[in-house]
Amino acid sequence: MKAMKMLMMAALTIVSVSLFGQDNTKQKSKKQKKKVEILKYSCPMKCEGDKTYDKPGKCPKCGMALKEQKDDHSNHKH
Repeated sequence: MKAMKMLMMAALTIVSVSLFGQDNTKQKSKKQKKKVEILKYSCPMKCEGDKTYDKPGKCPKCGMALKEQKDDHSNHKH
């Protein structure tokens, strides 16, 4: 009788782990697919060189509106 209870507990544990383990895997893959792109802003006149800002606004040197900078990976080497 004890052996039967142990087998039932083991089977229940295996089924529970496999069901809940798959849900976690699906959630992780959905989160990984959602890539957040961080926007950067810089002066179009490059008054401050390659300096970037996290929010749009005006250049502190020339007063021009900061433009959205697209990350095309040209600024770094692989």
